[in-house]
Amino acid sequence: MNHSTLLFRYLNDPRGPEEILPAMSSADLATLLDALFQNLDTPEPEFGAQTWYEMAVEENRLRMEARDWIAPASAGGTR
Repeated sequence: MNHSTLLFRYLNDPRGPEEILPAMSSADLATLLDALFQNLDTPEPEFGAQTWYEMAVEENRLRMEARDWIAPASAGGTR
């Protein structure tokens, strides 16, 4: 799926980023982040792309923190 099709699908989904982003796989989130970043680097980004990008970056950050929190505990460490 090309980036324009991907963005159109997500940016026009009535559920919005609050519902969609947490349900995405990490690979799909990374693909969406890449597509949003590339779109924002154009002279005329899609309407809503900036909001989606900011929310996707935040979702990615939360996942990274959760992973960092869980990994040491599962390896026998404590926090």
